[in-house]
Parts: sequence; structure tokens; C-alpha cells
Amino acid sequence: MEEILRCEKISKDFTITDSLGIKKRKLTAVNNISLNIHKHVNLGIVGESGSGKTTLAKILMLLIRPDSGSIYYKGNEITKLSDRKLRFFRNHVRIIFQNPYKSLNPRSTIERVIKEAMLTETRAPAAVENILSHVGLPAEYKNKYPHQMSGGERQRIAIARALAGNPECIIADEPTGSLDATTEIYILTLLEELKRKFGLTYVFISHNLNIITEFCDRIVVMYRGHVVEQGSVDQISKSPLHPYTKLLWNPESVKSIEKEQKYDYGCPFLHRCIFRTEKCFHQIPELKDGGNEHLVSCLLYE
Repeated sequence: MEEILRCEKISKDFTITDSLGIKKRKLTAVNNISLNIHKHVNLGIVGESGSGKTTLAKILMLLIRPDSGSIYYKGNEITKLSDRKLRFFRNHVRIIFQNPYKSLNPRSTIERVIKEAMLTETRAPAAVENILSHVGLPAEYKNKYPHQMSGGERQRIAIARALAGNPECIIADEPTGSLDATTEIYILTLLEELKRKFGLTYVFISHNLNIITEFCDRIVVMYRGHVVEQGSVDQISKSPLHPYTKLLWNPESVKSIEKEQKYDYGCPFLHRCIFRTEKCFHQIPELKDGGNEHLVSCLLYE
């Protein structure tokens, strides 16, 4: 399979401050993560709020620089390239955010929003109208502003902007999270149609496990900045290995310790896991292949 994007052992810490700007503690948002994105293999990233999904997405786009680790685009390391030199990469790998109203410039017309995302040689009115047609919007929408549109229409503009660079991969960060159920179905159907039409590959981040299961080929499960499991859709949804993954997919079948006690050592899931043993307090498990490229980070399988 052709590799589009790869990250190796990337980590990112943030410093938490109080209202006075006084440093309080360090938060590890992404911890030593490695993963591959292959052409035509849709990758889903799941996990509870605060698991590091959005930070990982921004690092993959190098909108946030990792503190350590490397990112490769088609085998070439791009981690330390300047924003100017990353333009070629960001034309081919695009991102769609959850809230299109915040990500679209309210002072720009839709035509300008799309043109700014286009390759210079393709910036023509007809090209803008063509892109609008791909997302199901009439040509006259190019003269509108974001505030004149519904949430679903704004998200279609966000998708149109992503298409404007002629990408091969789109990272979609909760693209339906702020939409009602009917509009969500429309957006998902549109993304599927665009995948077939343009041969796109998606990295899809969502809290909705049903969407991930239907939309993706492989799934990465994140917990507190760690990847705890990775595998095919069937492996993760039907035969999960990690206690956290089991809890996500079937909360009735696996108990979790109700009163969480935080630990700054050992397994990241230590404070909620009923299967923990003494060694879980002293060791962070490595992500290892349990067979058939089904990876799990749990001492129960070592």
C-alpha cells in the first residue's frame, strides 16, 4: 500500500496556567505516538474528550509542532520545514474542523475563502463555481458570507475549501459534531461521494463510534494522549483487546472503577481498570502487535 503520511514517536506537552498566568502543571497531550496513513485506507481516531485526538490531528498537519518525534510525507521528513516550504504538503493534505463558523473568515465572501485555498494557477471564477457544485451548492453562493448560511452549508464550504487544493488526504476533525442528525447524514454521504469521485483518503476523528465503524477501514483508540489499541474495524469493534476499548464499544459488558484516582506513573488507564495488577503501577505498556496487525498497549497481553 502506498504510504501518504507517517508519524514516528511524536509527543507534545502543554503547560497549564491559572488565571494569573502562573504555571501550574504540565499536560501531556500526545505521548510517543507512531502511526501510518495509507492511500485509500480510511483511518478513524476515537477516544473521550481530552484524549488528544485534535492535538494529534493538528500535529499531523504541522499546525502544532511536536516536541519530539518525526513526521514524513511520502517518505520525506517534513517535521522541521518552514510554513512556506510546507505549502506543497498542505495542498495535498487538508483539514476540516468541527466548527466551520470559527474556521471560516466572517469578513470574506465564499469566493474569496475558496480562492485563498486554491493553487494560484487555478484561481478562476469558474473553478470556484465548479468546487461549489461538488459540495451541492449553487454558483451564487460564492457571493455570500459565512453568517448568511446554515451550519450544514458552512460545513459544505469548509469541505469545498479543503477540496480547493486538489488533496489526496483530508483530516476531518469531528466534521459533523455540531450538526443535527439530518444534516449529519447529508455531510457523511457527501464525504463518501467525494471519496469515490476524487480517490480521497480520510483521517476521521469522531466521538460517534457508529460513524467511525461505517466510515473507516482501521481505527486508532486514544486515551490520555496514548494510543492504547489499533486495528481493523472488525478487530476493534468486534474483538477489542484493551479494557478501555471494550468499555467504549460495550460499556455494559465491562465495569470501570467509578471513583477515579489519578496516577502520574504506570499505565495511563490504571486509575479506571479493574484488571490492573501490581506491575501496572510501575510500567507503561508498549504498543505491540497481538497478531494480524492488531496492536494493543496492555500488560495483560505481554
